[in-house]
Amino acid sequence: MITIILFIVLIIKFRFRFWADQPVFHVYDISYYLFYSGIINKSLPEKTRYTNFKEIETLTFGKNVKPLDQTRFIRFINKYYLRNNDNQFSPKESNIIPYFEGHNSASFLSFYKESLVLHDGKTGDIINTEKPIAVMTTRPVHVRLKKGTTSRFDAYYVDYLCVDPLKRKKGIAPQIIATHHYNQRILNREIQVSLFKREGQLTGIVPLCVFGMPIFSMKNWSKPSDLLAPYSLIECGTSNMHHLYDFLRDSTQKFDVSIMADPGNIMALMKSNNIFIYLLLEDKAGVVGAYFFKKSCTEIKKGEEALICFASVFSNNNNQSIFIHGFKQALSEICLKSRNENVYHHLVVEDIGDNDCIIANLKQKTWPSSVVPAAYFFYNYAHPTVHKNKVLIIL
Repeated sequence: MITIILFIVLIIKFRFRFWADQPVFHVYDISYYLFYSGIINKSLPEKTRYTNFKEIETLTFGKNVKPLDQTRFIRFINKYYLRNNDNQFSPKESNIIPYFEGHNSASFLSFYKESLVLHDGKTGDIINTEKPIAVMTTRPVHVRLKKGTTSRFDAYYVDYLCVDPLKRKKGIAPQIIATHHYNQRILNREIQVSLFKREGQLTGIVPLCVFGMPIFSMKNWSKPSDLLAPYSLIECGTSNMHHLYDFLRDSTQKFDVSIMADPGNIMALMKSNNIFIYLLLEDKAGVVGAYFFKKSCTEIKKGEEALICFASVFSNNNNQSIFIHGFKQALSEICLKSRNENVYHHLVVEDIGDNDCIIANLKQKTWPSSVVPAAYFFYNYAHPTVHKNKVLIIL
């Protein structure tokens, strides 16, 4: 047994050298399985061979992120983030910046900059400048873990971790992750943990949860019939958002893990039409279900954007067939509302929370064109893996 564990340790340390040195729950950390769950490194981080303060700068949204920084960041993301054959991520500024607004804690942006020396052919002048070769952002989220007694803390969600394709496999990503984490801990000492979402292969880390993201073509789907009394559907907005949070306060108790952004951020995302939230109502009970959709800004095929259903919640007492019907009506309303601006051709449903019954129903008539494997994992926090349908994540 000891020999097997040592063999696993050696493989992980060789294949994933950076992650083997990081404060994460490695698959070979036996003591975390048996005795401990919580923050791994409570003290401030130390400088390591991965921290690079010369070429990496961490800025704070709303404080020292200048308009030029914002423009460079968005251009970089549009040029290099998720550019795989037909899959093209093409967001506008209005699809990115609202994700960093409305929070009660600071959000951060890091640049890895490379120095350039340019020669002006007309004047003969030598111009010293810089260009970004990697970026990374984090934004605060609230975490609730149910493990005997409920644990609550704030974490930073890592997003837009991207390296120039010509600079990949050169140790750039480990440097920006380590340096960003170091700077983030110094700039906000109240938050010690980060949360990553990874698609594809895991890096020897015990995930918080593992799930699939089936992609459905909506080509032959038709408008569903309206819900019958006593049920109805309404879109969530600023005037009725309190109903959503009243419902979530009670219904999320069934989940072992719930991770959510600040209500102010959710409101900013709704106002900017980046996320769409619909509530399923029953005349006497009030809200009995909620559906969360996100504009992906990603084309699955040329000219065919995908809409993402990233979460859903329904009351344990609710009829599942009504819940699925409400989902289809919400989806139809989003597609009809967006028709003048953009037509969604594909639907991605993250198999997490209460989305499992929705996926099972959709598969009865439409088989997914593909399923993308994904996982969430903590950085600087040890927690055992939780079943995907016992996890609710609203970001």
